[in-house]
Amino acid sequence: RKSVQPYLISWFKYNPAVEIAKLKIPTLIIQGNSDIQVSVENAELLKAANSNAEYHIIDRMNHIFKDSGPGMNENLATYYNSNLPVKPELVKIIVDFISK
Repeated sequence: RKSVQPYLISWFKYNPAVEIAKLKIPTLIIQGNSDIQVSVENAELLKAANSNAEYHIIDRMNHIFKDSGPGMNENLATYYNSNLPVKPELVKIIVDFISK
């Protein structure tokens, strides 16, 4: 949408790996291996930039935290089904991280 383009463009000047490397606080990186928008390789770059970060790859989790295989059609179908729950592993990882 044209109205949000300036906002999105303002974020392009940031390199996530550079920014996460600056953090001195507990940091959590979670990535789904069925995400069609952000790759596992991107998560690995973040982990390499901050070796103290806690790092998790969740099998079959896509960009919207739902269970999905790697196929594009199957994956996109989850975007339109609000009845699907988020991956239980995601919730557990977040709760455990916050509880520490």
